[in-house]
Amino acid sequence: MKNPFFLFHRSAVRAVIFLALCTIPNTIMAEAETSGFAGSVEITGTPGGLLAFEIPEDVYRGLRRTDMGDIRIYDSSGNPAPFFVRGIKGTVTIPEKQNVPLLMWNEQAGRFTSSSPGIEINTQGIAVTINPPTSEKGSLYLADLSRFDGGASPSKLVLEFEQSGFFNARVSMRTSGDLSQWTDYGKTQTAAFYDNPGTDRNEFDIPRARYILLEFNGSIPAIHSAQVRFDPVENPAAMRETSFAGTKSADGKTARYHTEGRFPAARLAFSLSRPDSIRITVKDREAEEAPWRDGGETTVYRIERPGEAPSVNGPIDIRTYYEESRGPYWEIEVLGEQILDEVPEMILLWEARELVFLARGNGPWTLAYGSTEYGPPESPLSIQDGDQTFPAALGRAVYVTPKTEKVITEKWKQMLLWGVLGLAAAVLSGLAVYIIKSVKT
Repeated sequence: MKNPFFLFHRSAVRAVIFLALCTIPNTIMAEAETSGFAGSVEITGTPGGLLAFEIPEDVYRGLRRTDMGDIRIYDSSGNPAPFFVRGIKGTVTIPEKQNVPLLMWNEQAGRFTSSSPGIEINTQGIAVTINPPTSEKGSLYLADLSRFDGGASPSKLVLEFEQSGFFNARVSMRTSGDLSQWTDYGKTQTAAFYDNPGTDRNEFDIPRARYILLEFNGSIPAIHSAQVRFDPVENPAAMRETSFAGTKSADGKTARYHTEGRFPAARLAFSLSRPDSIRITVKDREAEEAPWRDGGETTVYRIERPGEAPSVNGPIDIRTYYEESRGPYWEIEVLGEQILDEVPEMILLWEARELVFLARGNGPWTLAYGSTEYGPPESPLSIQDGDQTFPAALGRAVYVTPKTEKVITEKWKQMLLWGVLGLAAAVLSGLAVYIIKSVKT
């Protein structure tokens, strides 16, 4: 029969080892959640769905990886949530249709006439004689698009027919810039009305021209209005700006800047506070010890005129020189004999991006960012263009991610772990001594 004391010690050792094994994974997971991150942002929103928010500037300032791989989302229990980062799409503007003069050829009068009073076709302010090409059959109409010279060119012509009955007629076009010489458009289109939206035709592609002559090969109802339509205008996504001050060298020939973090930079601008003009070279590097990379030359200037806004240089596209990320260390050097009277303010223009994550688990969630120990996450999150996302609310960015109470909790866990391991060692030592004495006895 086994000694009861021996059985007690063995049970105690097992309990100690089990407790240690249960504590170790929790400590490791807690360490993985918080260690190495530079900052955090609290996120609130409706759980269960897709939450989306624009990544704030403070997060970019704390990033340590150019690929934005040092970002993670955790729920309130410390479990990671799947997410991905995408660019913010620009908006699309559809310009309104505009009326245009439409004149009809009068066979008896031998000229173009219009039902709209006060219309006079002229070029460069001088009245001209309209010489239409010979037409053996059909109806001729002249559309005057001269007022769109130098601006956006219409792409469609929309005719409103007085629809008294069904009709079908082929329409061909000729273009002219002086109402004398005409060029075939070369594209034949159809005007039709069958009282069926799928077969009715009253909108036509048009080329870029000052004047367009339309010829229908058959009888058509009277046209009571003509409008032009423009192609939709794609407005690029909004660019964000962040300014940085620089430090000037002792000889006044160079200035250096540090943009911190990692920004998805697209353009770079330098701004002067008083009139000047200097030619500079731009360089950048990824680390203080890394070699400088040439970023090209540009001119920084400010010209002031009485009663007018200052004329200043525009930004340079820093993506034209390198495809990879730029900065965060920058240097400008003055070319020629000039020196820097003042250090220009450097303005970084960067592309706004959106983070979308699956709000699983319980909120609030935490956006942790800025770690050199983490690589890009392999997120299983994949959504379709039509999937609905809901806005998330962000709290203030807090640097040094592990919050005070969380740090204390981790330290106590470590102390408990070592205490448990020490107790286990003491019990094992006592058990070994007991066994030795039992054997001798």
